[in-house]
Amino acid sequence: MTITHHTFTLERRLNATPARVFAAYATLEAKSAWFGAIADIETLDRDFDFRVGGRERFHARWPGGRVSDFQAIYHDIVEAQRIILVYDMFLNGEKLSVSLQTLEFHKEDVGTRLIHTEQGAYLIGGPEAAQGREHGTAWGLDNLAALIEGRAPEPLAPT
Repeated sequence: MTITHHTFTLERRLNATPARVFAAYATLEAKSAWFGAIADIETLDRDFDFRVGGRERFHARWPGGRVSDFQAIYHDIVEAQRIILVYDMFLNGEKLSVSLQTLEFHKEDVGTRLIHTEQGAYLIGGPEAAQGREHGTAWGLDNLAALIEGRAPEPLAPT
């Protein structure tokens, strides 16, 4: 078995305060507005406990039948500054990856610079799985930006 390691950093400049951008991650309602926002998805299980030591789960069936299961534990939360979590991702019941995700919210003259850094160990799928994760994460951040700017989110394009 070969493990593929992949690290990526994505940045977005958002026309909102760090507190407002942070708030988009802090409740199930706010996060659901942009994370996993695709019309044909069937949610199988959704839990959200946003606190240090809290857990989040997003278990869903995607168009075409693929089943994903995101299971996270929050390790560090500083309001309007940072969120650090570790998550396991399963695909069709098989563990796909384990990732460390760090979100930083930096105040700028106008708005917020959001920095999303992710370090993943991909157990199946190799480089294609890692590239797919980066693509999906960029899509989610673009949806977050759309929501903050009052635009409609875009559908997820296949990798």
